[in-house]
Amino acid sequence: MLVLARLVLFIFLNCIVFIGFYSQASGEVLFYVKAKSAALFDFNTEQFLLEQNAEEKIEPASFTKLMTLYLVQDALKDGIIALDDQVPVSRKAWGTEGSRMFIEAGKKVLLEDLLKGIAVASGNDACVAVAEYIAGKEEVFVDEMNRKVRDLGLKNTVFKNSHGLPAEGQYTTAHDMALLAYHYIKDYPQVISLHSITEFTYNNITQSNRNRLLRMDVGVDGLKTGHVKSAGYHLIATAKREGRRLIAVVMGAKSWEDRENEALRLLNYGFRNFVIKKVLKKGEVIKSVPVKEGKYDTVDLIAQEGVTLSVPRRDKDSLKLIEVISSQIIAPVSKGEVLGKVVVKIGDKTIREVNLLAKDSVPKGWQAYWKLGLTVLAILLLAFIIRWIIRKRRSSRRYTFQENE
Repeated sequence: MLVLARLVLFIFLNCIVFIGFYSQASGEVLFYVKAKSAALFDFNTEQFLLEQNAEEKIEPASFTKLMTLYLVQDALKDGIIALDDQVPVSRKAWGTEGSRMFIEAGKKVLLEDLLKGIAVASGNDACVAVAEYIAGKEEVFVDEMNRKVRDLGLKNTVFKNSHGLPAEGQYTTAHDMALLAYHYIKDYPQVISLHSITEFTYNNITQSNRNRLLRMDVGVDGLKTGHVKSAGYHLIATAKREGRRLIAVVMGAKSWEDRENEALRLLNYGFRNFVIKKVLKKGEVIKSVPVKEGKYDTVDLIAQEGVTLSVPRRDKDSLKLIEVISSQIIAPVSKGEVLGKVVVKIGDKTIREVNLLAKDSVPKGWQAYWKLGLTVLAILLLAFIIRWIIRKRRSSRRYTFQENE
């Protein structure tokens, strides 16, 4: 029975491996990540490469701090605050439980140090301090966090505090966290230097960054760890290699070793198995097509937007561009008018659709006016004939009447 049980377990685990992780590009099952959910996002092409249960709602834990830091960067950009500001510490901030920077109530702390305390030491106390400094109350700051969630189009994320300690109704997904990390880095690329700090000392207490991938020579330069007992171990790891950046999100792993191993495994898979291909250039002439009744015989169709894709290496030669263009284009044509589209496919799977626009205007040509002239002439001729017939009949009736007299 023990042998049979092990056999069943072996088959079950292999089935999980088979159904676990699939590619967004090809739809093909690839491998299983040892976590509740995961995602791999290509920063350069704004494209999800892989997802596993990526829409499952999970407590964000310290992933919440990314949004807190995002709003801090917004406030810095708008000139509301400055890095050399001295931030007062309230008793609420000082008394916040969980991971801490160990700030003291009643004292002031340099804002720049608070940011390091959040990014490196994952200080919950520092989060409350900056939230109160920017918005007056943490609750008001959290409202701004959720407004930002909506602005970024994060559909399955709700924050209830500024730090990520468990709270009823607070949740997110691996999909949303990949998008949050993308926008955060895109809008404020300088934050990478903050999140790549491996240790931070404040008040004679030195704390190490819990993202141990930073200490490995694998290109990882951020971004944030997270853990609460009820959700498991989380990690957003971003790496840059040869000018290309990927973002790996692992949520609900059973240990910090698992979250690191799985995140690195995802990154390695993405860098090794996907290549970037420039498919279309914005404004590129795709085709010249005939125009009926136009001043010009043809019009050039251009791509409305550029397309650069991450493509599975083995599928790079199966990339296809299919043109869908109206069979009959009749003048007048306006510059920028949509006259078709290009469908980008890998095999039979549609990856992207791009509109084709008229590069220039094409007014009606002499052919159209010639036809109009013929039509008017025909109408005039018809009217003349009708009038001639009517006059003929009237003249005939008069003649007959005179003979009868």
